[in-house]
Amino acid sequence: MEVHIATVGLTKEPIFLGVNVYPVDKLILLCSNDDGSRKNSSEIAKVVEEMEIKCEIHEVDAFDLESVVITIMDLHKQHKKDNISINLTGGTKVMASAALLAGYILGVNVYYIQDGNIPRNKGKGVKELTIELPVPKTSIHELEETQRKILSFIYHENGLIERANSALNEALQISKQNISYHLKQLAQKELIVISIDGRNKTVKLTNTGRLFARIFSK
Repeated sequence: MEVHIATVGLTKEPIFLGVNVYPVDKLILLCSNDDGSRKNSSEIAKVVEEMEIKCEIHEVDAFDLESVVITIMDLHKQHKKDNISINLTGGTKVMASAALLAGYILGVNVYYIQDGNIPRNKGKGVKELTIELPVPKTSIHELEETQRKILSFIYHENGLIERANSALNEALQISKQNISYHLKQLAQKELIVISIDGRNKTVKLTNTGRLFARIFSK
């Protein structure tokens, strides 16, 4: 099933364009708690349901980036057997940023619809107005179980550990050689930052790493 998650703002057009570009079986709308966004979501739902597209509406805090990311990740978990895409055209800038970050974490298709009314876009078709963003494919599903445990442990240590190899060896019973390997992998995925001062190796979660860890720690 093709499932699209779309952020909703004060205009409905980007959502309608999105379902015209892609074959959508289910549309999940994320709206803010203002009357305009709610009203638009209800009107969009009515139209797409007449097109025989299933529709759900979820209200989010339009200015809480982490909350929106977690909402999208929870929705992804509920539809793990489906193909997920995210339309980030509508809503606040925080909602759009959160949608992009969630797409980065999950490794799913993310797109936005350009404004067809500005001069440079005059005469362009719907497909030409649709831009698919080059989201890195470092997904939550690509992490090994040991890497998940490491992220979770660091998260519960307030996002930072010193003497990392020794701390992880003692807490998780993993050999120091394996710890070094997995820390290197996590750093390459930009989930942690490693600082070395003499013999002391400090490891700190990045913002994305913290969000990954929150999911593992639920």
